[in-house]
Amino acid sequence: MPQSRSKYEFYKEASLSQQLSHRYPEYKEYAGTDPKISIILATFNILHKHNIIDLENPTWKFIKDLLNEHRKALFATSEKVNEITKMGLQMPKAEDEFYGTGD
Repeated sequence: MPQSRSKYEFYKEASLSQQLSHRYPEYKEYAGTDPKISIILATFNILHKHNIIDLENPTWKFIKDLLNEHRKALFATSEKVNEITKMGLQMPKAEDEFYGTGD
């Protein structure tokens, strides 16, 4: 019978995607269901990085905010997202706190 892992071990071993997102925060902005929106957001970020556009400009900020909300709405309503995930999105919970010893 396989030995079960403790909650501490799950926290200790972050998934590869979480590690990638931590190292490159822009991935959080690109994750979704519509590649076109992600590519547009990535393009805006590169244009901003090279000082071609100012994302603090109200017009660009509005466009980027609108695209981000579309991205989130598409993810939340995607048929690829299961019911449990959708329920979790509707009823978020606070972060778990770990008080154990890790044994």
